[in-house]
Amino acid sequence: MVEFEAFFTQLNPSFFSRFQQVSIWFISLTLLTNGGVPLFLTFLTSTKDWKCLTDRCNRSLPLCDQKLTNDDWEATVSKATDTFLKGYNIACGYDEYISIVNSLYFVAFMAGISVGGALSDRYGRKKMLVMLTYTYSFVVILHAVSKTDFRVFALLHTCIGLVAGLAGILFIYQQELTVGRLRNFGSQVHNEMFSMGMLYGAFLSYYFVNFTVICIALAIPALVFNTAIWVWLPESPFWLQSNNRKEEVKETLKYIADLNSIKFDSEVKIKEMKKKGLPGGGTLRVLFTSSKSTTVAMVTLLLSWLTASYCYWGLSFNVGDLIGNLYLNQLLIALIDLINRPINFLGVERYDRKKFLRLCNVGMMITSAVCMIPYEKEIFPSFNIRKISALLGRMIADLYFSTIYLYTSEVLPTVARASGLGICSCIARIGSILSPFVILANRVSPLINFAIIFLLSAACFWFFSFMPETKGRLLPHDMEQMEDLILGRSKLVQAGNGNHHDDRELLGELSDELDENYDETKM
Repeated sequence: MVEFEAFFTQLNPSFFSRFQQVSIWFISLTLLTNGGVPLFLTFLTSTKDWKCLTDRCNRSLPLCDQKLTNDDWEATVSKATDTFLKGYNIACGYDEYISIVNSLYFVAFMAGISVGGALSDRYGRKKMLVMLTYTYSFVVILHAVSKTDFRVFALLHTCIGLVAGLAGILFIYQQELTVGRLRNFGSQVHNEMFSMGMLYGAFLSYYFVNFTVICIALAIPALVFNTAIWVWLPESPFWLQSNNRKEEVKETLKYIADLNSIKFDSEVKIKEMKKKGLPGGGTLRVLFTSSKSTTVAMVTLLLSWLTASYCYWGLSFNVGDLIGNLYLNQLLIALIDLINRPINFLGVERYDRKKFLRLCNVGMMITSAVCMIPYEKEIFPSFNIRKISALLGRMIADLYFSTIYLYTSEVLPTVARASGLGICSCIARIGSILSPFVILANRVSPLINFAIIFLLSAACFWFFSFMPETKGRLLPHDMEQMEDLILGRSKLVQAGNGNHHDDRELLGELSDELDENYDETKM
């Protein structure tokens, strides 16, 4: 019998196999919506730049220290910002409420993703993803019906967080449809689309005045590409195989083979995946109690996700407090993210997953330490040392977040991958929940935020000394294989020593293994 992943790789022999590219791009492009929603409230509520329209207004005084009407002043950040602030009457005295609304989004996301992972492990990746992404899109559009009642807006924003969390299985679905090196490439495209979504949300809040138009435009990418997923992509073959749905596995593999113009031999026998260690006790409990090594691994992953989320979102929300224009700062961040993707891809390939994550930890420690230096003088126009270090820190945090997604999906077993990733993302939301309050903490001292980043990064650097390298290893399917991976006993999927490999050698090895096993079944 042949290993399932070896056979699946045979059906996707090329980096540009049609099924691989369709899977990566259809799934990733739905993230233009997911990336745009969390931050657009930051742009629509900024009172950083404003001007006077009447003599009753004094620009030299703080806006909220004056008794002004909406006709006396105008927010110059964007027309949408001015309309939003005045429509909801939240220009003054609502900073704390806006931070709370942003945090509620992540609280709901935390609740949603912990449930969504368990549901997808039970009912399937595609079924849950399609249903929840449609729900997410419609709730985004419903944002527009909140009119001028900020309480309704806050409730809908929280609901969006809940459904977004439930639909957070999207990354797992993508990883289980891709093979080998393409998992790294797919991870980079996935995160690039999320970053582009953040820029998309900023673009909409800058150029469109009507809030209803902004909401509809935000929902369009998810609606369009989720429909494409529904029509063209199959259920995860890994999930089907782990649940021993043999006929559905064959149908799915045949569909993939046909799409890639490869002949499919239905008589080849594939090894079944065991569900060892999951006797009705729930996947999450087993992940933490299976063995000492898996317990340490889960603690390390949870701490890493908390660190990645706090650093990423903390520095993202901090963009409004950096010197310079709010939108230009976000454009800089988007450009940094664009540059990050090839750096991330090559770095993970060159230094391996674990080494690259530890390098990122060191980078975040250095940049956060530099940001604590009390030197405010501009080095370049609109650039001081804190802004430069914060942008570099945000760049490294993005690299770290992208890699920890990939690394976690390769450590966790198929039978508990979505549930495990769900609990990791759930813990990460604690960092996300705290991150909107960076704006308020900066008013006490900017040292608070950067000191937290430094300490979390240092802790992760130490914990990763107990973790395995996952590059070139077979994806674990059960708890026994996960423990083998952690203890260094898992099989390599590629030729050579695991540091470098050639795709043609890999294909040749797998082909030989497949032929040998096929011959055995015919004897």
